[in-house]
Amino acid sequence: MSARFFDAIAPRYDRVYARAAAELAQSLDRLLPLLAPRSRIADLGVGTGRELPRLLDAGHEVVGLDASERMLAECARRARRIALVRADLWERLPWDDGSFDAVIALHGTLAHAPTDAALAAFPAEVARVLRPSGVFVAEVPEPGWFEDLARDARGPAVWLGAGRGRFVDDATGERVDVRLPSRDEWQALFARDLPARVDDGGIGELVLVARRQPREGSAA
Repeated sequence: MSARFFDAIAPRYDRVYARAAAELAQSLDRLLPLLAPRSRIADLGVGTGRELPRLLDAGHEVVGLDASERMLAECARRARRIALVRADLWERLPWDDGSFDAVIALHGTLAHAPTDAALAAFPAEVARVLRPSGVFVAEVPEPGWFEDLARDARGPAVWLGAGRGRFVDDATGERVDVRLPSRDEWQALFARDLPARVDDGGIGELVLVARRQPREGSAA
């Protein structure tokens, strides 16, 4: 269960697992131009919330969701608090239709789907909570990068084959499974409900970007 893994690493996440400051800045430099002014944003897998200062400085309203109680506790310690929701992003999202101008899932959040069915159902849920013309942005690990990382037997990554892997935390022994769809597989997953382009995001990363289009016959 991913919540158990992230509960275990929460106090050490920013020191051990979080991306470097320069990489985070590059990620936000890519994200911010995609957002409409003063967007209401759902941040799925908000974790410790390292991206929040720049999003708030840019005038956006952010609601953070995470399944890990301890990650949310770390996030709540930030100087400027946001609304936080403890929920599983792989179930029905806890918001009404059309609640957000943007939905983001940064730092590989989508790599931890519990089942193929949960992953397949996710695009429709994102589309449901987005307003017309709302944007979805996700950063996901590139399968080859993870496979290369797993070649170091002393590291935290284990390659299981067929687009699957596992992270093992050396301090606690907790583990979390990783699903690693290819670029084409991501595009196919989103094609029906929220067609997305998939771009290179830098070393070992793919970036999904999509905009919700009004349904046919809708005046929205």
